[in-house]
Parts: sequence; structure tokens; C-alpha cells
Amino acid sequence: MSRPAGDREVAGALLELACVIEGIRGVVSRELGLTPQQAQLLTLVDPGELTHGELAHRLNCDKTNVTGLVDRLERRGLVRRRPDPDDRRVTRVSLDDQGVELVARFRTAVTAAIAGRLTSGPSARHDELLTLARATTGALRA
Repeated sequence: MSRPAGDREVAGALLELACVIEGIRGVVSRELGLTPQQAQLLTLVDPGELTHGELAHRLNCDKTNVTGLVDRLERRGLVRRRPDPDDRRVTRVSLDDQGVELVARFRTAVTAAIAGRLTSGPSARHDELLTLARATTGALRA
């Protein structure tokens, strides 16, 4: 098999994996009273702060979509906005205490759900899977 065909096969398997994980994230987010998009925004903001533009880029959406998401999360006391100290036209978004707690619960629940499903897999390949997952994540972020 040539490399490009192999790359497409790997890409297809990763897409399927992403869909399974997004399904788990969707279930957990709804259990916590969030939309999947709200949960994604909260986990992106944690542990620092991001501008609306940075959030739009990472969420692959328009800034107006981010504004609506942040508005709803701010009303719930999960995030706060503050003007950028260097450019008052820019707004920075960070988690409030409730948001920090909710993100921790979300991550714990998603991790537990995924880990619970992985217990049926071969434990001898754990380290290999961990190495491949980290390397693949790094390559896709580049």
C-alpha cells in the first residue's frame, strides 16, 4: 500500500474516532446542562483566557457566534469578560469559579466514559496507543 492511500485510511479511522468521542462529549455536556458548543468553548478557555477572535478561530466559526455563546455562558456565571489591557477594542474571556468547576466535572466525566470503554482493549498496547495519540494530536495541531 502506498503512503497516500495509507494516510487516507488513517485519516478515515481518526475521523471515525473523533465522531465517537464527540458523541461521548455531547452526552456529557447535555448531562451538565450545556450544549456541546458551550462545553467546547469552556474547555478551550480553561486554564487561561482567550479573545473572541482566538475563540472563533479555534471553534472554526464567526466571531458573532462566539459573542452569542459567551453571552449565554456569562449569564450563567461560567465566564467573565474583561477588556484587553493593551487594546481596549479587544475583549478577553476567562472562566469564573463556577466555570472552572464545571470544566473539571466535564473533563472527569468524559475521561471516565472513554476510559471505561477502553478497558476492553488490549492493555499491552496501552503505551503504544498513548504515544500515537499524543503524536497525532501534535501533528494535527501544527
